[in-house]
Amino acid sequence: MTATTIDSKGRLSLPRKIREELGLAAGDVLFVEREGETVRLAKAVNPLTAAVAEGIAEYRAGRKIALKQLAKKHRVRSPQLEDAIDDVIDAEEIERARKEFRDGKTVSLEEAKRSLRKR
Repeated sequence: MTATTIDSKGRLSLPRKIREELGLAAGDVLFVEREGETVRLAKAVNPLTAAVAEGIAEYRAGRKIALKQLAKKHRVRSPQLEDAIDDVIDAEEIERARKEFRDGKTVSLEEAKRSLRKR
């Protein structure tokens, strides 16, 4: 456990190691909860961001996931989730194609179309 001090304005500084481990940065929102004499902090995460991250992780692992169930679990709209996941996958595909082009590898138009149809 690490100790920190509250300043005269009621602010406290979280140790760098904890901020880095949690990916916290200036401007991030934290939830504050009191449990008796204990104060708990939790990083606020956009539910759509969490749902997209889970959907992409499942996609990369080769598993299928029902978007309606995932949307319900994270309390987001299915079409919004589907669009966001598609945007991430498309951006990754574009970056992969750019890298291949920079590396001198070329792909035929038909091969690119087949790759897109697989999704």
